[in-house]
Amino acid sequence: MKRYAIAALTFALTPLLMAQTTPPATISEFASPVLAPATTVFVTEPQTATGTAVLLTQQANVIGVVRTDAPVAGSIPVGNASLTFALPPGTELFPVALQSRRGVQMFCTSATSSNVTNPLRPPMITRTCLANTNGDRVFDNLAFMQVNVTSSRAVSGAWQMGPVAHVGGGDVTIATAGIPSPVPFTPLEQTTIAPVTVEIAARIVGDVANIEVRSREGDVSAPLTDLRTTVAKATMPRTVTLYGAQIELQSLENGTLTYRVVNGFATDQPLVFPRAGSQR
Repeated sequence: MKRYAIAALTFALTPLLMAQTTPPATISEFASPVLAPATTVFVTEPQTATGTAVLLTQQANVIGVVRTDAPVAGSIPVGNASLTFALPPGTELFPVALQSRRGVQMFCTSATSSNVTNPLRPPMITRTCLANTNGDRVFDNLAFMQVNVTSSRAVSGAWQMGPVAHVGGGDVTIATAGIPSPVPFTPLEQTTIAPVTVEIAARIVGDVANIEVRSREGDVSAPLTDLRTTVAKATMPRTVTLYGAQIELQSLENGTLTYRVVNGFATDQPLVFPRAGSQR
């Protein structure tokens, strides 16, 4: 009987124990930049490519940029440390679309920060982000986007980072606690955030062409999504469609891909890039 009494007591206490569980300090998401491709003219005749090559380029503008109307500061726990963020009034932020929490508006800085959390590990490169959870044009939560960059040790022992694109997407960490002083913001018609070039790139390995979408800003190139399309020689000719852009892969012989641009990225709707496995 004692065993049954203990089991009954445990069952009765379960809702109370669950109610007392400490909620997480942060939640994780995946965010994509929101871009508007510009209309342009493409070469529609067959072309060839070898190795790693760009099949299509098209300029895109960042749309929906906002300006903070007040300063904001705060911190977000990261493991046993925390990252501290501060933005002055007038900071321009570009919008990112969240993969799951589509009712939340989030905007991030084009500038990045280097954050040392462990002297033995490379610093975290982050963008500061702000979230508006109720559509009232007031930021109420702090977040950050981690930027994936290659780091190396200098002879002095200092960490060296590669160049970082000014607009990008990736994993986002959102603080569940609100900003102590919520920050109003203003949508902007003209901004200082420069356009980017959206590319469809191919990496040709043997009898396979791996196709992906990337952004380019000068010498800096980065994938816009982890979605990849792999096309084998045996399945060609085949037309690949990526966010409205269409590339006809005609043949692959001796490491040379023959292809034709059918049309570019759609210009009648914003470009949003999901993570692999998303149904967006």
